[in-house]
Amino acid sequence: MRLPPLRLATAFISRTSTVPPTSRSLFSTSALNMKSNAATQAEGTVIVGGGIAGLAMAAALRNVAGVSNVKVLEASAKADFQNTDSGAAAQLGPNGLRALNFISDNDDDVVQKVLDMGGILEGNVMMMPGGQTMAIPDTTQADTGMPQVLVRWGMLRSFLADQLPEDVVVTDAGKDIAGYKSSSDDNSQHVSMIDSSGNAIADLSSTPLIIGADGVRSAFRALVRKDVTHLTTDVTDASGEDVKYGGRINIKAVVNKSLGEEYKSGHTHAAFAPDGSVAVFAGPAGEGSTYWAISVADSVNEGDAVTFTDGLPSGSDGKMALKEKLLAKLNSLDSDPYITTVIDLITHTSAEKIFCQKSEEAKELGTHPLHSADGRVVLAGDAAHAMSASYGQAANFALEDAATLAACIRDGDDLEGALKDYSKKRLDRCIEMQTRSAERAAKAMKGEQVEDVSKWIFQWEIA
Repeated sequence: MRLPPLRLATAFISRTSTVPPTSRSLFSTSALNMKSNAATQAEGTVIVGGGIAGLAMAAALRNVAGVSNVKVLEASAKADFQNTDSGAAAQLGPNGLRALNFISDNDDDVVQKVLDMGGILEGNVMMMPGGQTMAIPDTTQADTGMPQVLVRWGMLRSFLADQLPEDVVVTDAGKDIAGYKSSSDDNSQHVSMIDSSGNAIADLSSTPLIIGADGVRSAFRALVRKDVTHLTTDVTDASGEDVKYGGRINIKAVVNKSLGEEYKSGHTHAAFAPDGSVAVFAGPAGEGSTYWAISVADSVNEGDAVTFTDGLPSGSDGKMALKEKLLAKLNSLDSDPYITTVIDLITHTSAEKIFCQKSEEAKELGTHPLHSADGRVVLAGDAAHAMSASYGQAANFALEDAATLAACIRDGDDLEGALKDYSKKRLDRCIEMQTRSAERAAKAMKGEQVEDVSKWIFQWEIA
């Protein structure tokens, strides 16, 4: 789908390039020629986490703020990082696309390429008992001039990675970080990352700023929230203390198979078990591809909660066992043509491509800033504000974070002030989004109505 030129908001400045797209970099480096004091101080920034948040942040710092020396540390191996089948899908709306456009130096080609790789969402169909349906049109494009799109998560990550110089992302790195300490040879202007024993990690250079983009179970969120520089307890335990479990297991994937002609084109479809124990979603994820997601509530056995994945083996055997258990669960539900269709989608999905995660989110942000008191760590993406997926805003807010922090550093008199400005601009919005997402998720599983705040979400602009 080719959209007209983007003309939304001050950050969305459409322009026509006389250079063919194939002969130029999608992400411009024009910002490198003009640098603020904050940007100069940020040279050598290290981003921990090579997901959407980390990669977008690297691109934003380079293109918007002019910070040329940026590294991204990604825990996974190179082959896993380059796997476009990783994860499942990311939903992008006007706010995320607007942020992406800003990050790319207002290059419309970047947004268009993302739209072309996904499935444009035109509405949602609620699959009711007895075969009845209720179609709810998506008015996003009519309201804002931009659509919502469902994109393979791995493809989006790969696309962002491809826009960075090859040496920016370092794979199989950053897994042992448990804190940081001032570098003795630099008058404490830089910090070195340390392991759980307090030893400097030899292959990681010192840095003026660490951006924690390491996901919902973030070691850096634990450091910031505890106001410490070193996690002396087990890092896994410490990073989980600030995480709230929603009592559900979410299982999802993208399969190279269409939903079927009997289903409304361009629409997501959703069905819920009467008791809310199972939710079944499916929707377009690009030409010939469908995203499916099953959310299964914990059961109770003799007073103890039992998750759907309890007792499953690890590794490839666990993936196959999960697929078989999921199919058995869906087959146990009341017979329904839609459920049968989703069962067929899952059957055609390779077990290795199935992504499974707990419904986890960060505990309430409160008034705590998104940066450390010493100005050495700042949080982005799920590490800053992991939330329920009910509005599909994780990737969008990660892109918003990247655009906002880069703009603050671009315009900052000093790095410390830029971090404070970023936190001030992001905190209230993130708190509101967390609250609204949790409310919507809880009510949806009970079949209750909830106020839709999508229009508020999509109105975001770079301040």
